[in-house]
Amino acid sequence: MIFFGNRSRLDISVLTLLCFCQNHYLVMGKETSSSSSSTTALPVRQPPAISIPPVPSKTYLHHTTLHPRPKLILIGDSITELGSSHAQGWATSLSIRYNRRMDVVNRGMNGYNSRWGMAALPLILEEILGPSAASSDGNDAAGDECAKGGSMPQEKKRHRTDSPNIDDCSNDERITTTAAKQAPQQHHQHPQYTFIIGYGANDSCLPDGAHSRHHVPLDEYASNLTRMIQIIQSWNSEKNVVVALLTPPPCDTEKQTKSRNNENVTVLYVEECDKVARNLGVPIVNLWKGMQLPAKNYDEKNSSFFESNQQWKIDYLSDGVHLTPMGNYRLYELVIEMLDQPSAGVVEKEKSGLGLAVSALPRAYPDHSLVDGSDPGKAFGTTDVA
Repeated sequence: MIFFGNRSRLDISVLTLLCFCQNHYLVMGKETSSSSSSTTALPVRQPPAISIPPVPSKTYLHHTTLHPRPKLILIGDSITELGSSHAQGWATSLSIRYNRRMDVVNRGMNGYNSRWGMAALPLILEEILGPSAASSDGNDAAGDECAKGGSMPQEKKRHRTDSPNIDDCSNDERITTTAAKQAPQQHHQHPQYTFIIGYGANDSCLPDGAHSRHHVPLDEYASNLTRMIQIIQSWNSEKNVVVALLTPPPCDTEKQTKSRNNENVTVLYVEECDKVARNLGVPIVNLWKGMQLPAKNYDEKNSSFFESNQQWKIDYLSDGVHLTPMGNYRLYELVIEMLDQPSAGVVEKEKSGLGLAVSALPRAYPDHSLVDGSDPGKAFGTTDVA
């Protein structure tokens, strides 16, 4: 075939593109065929879009506050860190859900175990909560004792979910505007600082495996979780703080055979995490158990298949331990189930949470419809600000 002028270049480009598409289609077809013939698993589902749960219009307009919005602080390893690394991450989803009601602060660090998390914890707490009560008094004895695994004074061990002044903040945190001072005090039944601790995926690495440097013995893992909870609760008695635990996720032993064993090792760390939660009376998200079950609204006719054929390994895990978008969504589901559940004070039942349902939290600052266009500062008590 003979081509002339500019048209020859155009035709060659078109032919090249057609050949590329044809070859790419054939390759993809072979891969798909090969993949489907090697497994009977269901197709991987995609998570639904995250949105803010609706509330009654009257509540939406008038349930607002000038006080600092509460914070949800996530501490853990890569399961936590990667929760904020993309649009479908579980921490990102929490930020969307609690938009304008609660700030989500991610302090997850990939590769960390509970031992390294313990070492970093004082820096995180000083950043979030300010100086510890002990150091501000010029006495670090209590903090040192807790860091060594000792017990804290009884008055500093309070789990403050049942405090009558649940929405209190220190004076330096309050918005000291005229409106904030004159407004009647609203005592919402929610804490100002909520910590979720999620270590164990690296602690449970095999001591003689490919990632042995991350391994932490079982008894030390339990001790580290206990000490972290006690340190957080006692860091600053002026702050209203609560803590919850997140178990390690399940792993695919076949894909992680050189470093992890889900059925014989990871499960032991999950059980130890659960014991710590029960002993200290804090809520827990059992990610290990929950991720081996289908997500909510899963096709009922495929639910039994999901469990019997371990579909969770395909749906939830990308490399045998880290989470797919659907895995992130499942973790998000489990966390909000705990956050929404009312607090039982002392955890005696499996279902106990922190009472942080979206409908219970006020939105920060007045609704725009209630702001006076000619005198906007009136709504915020800042009219007299130059």
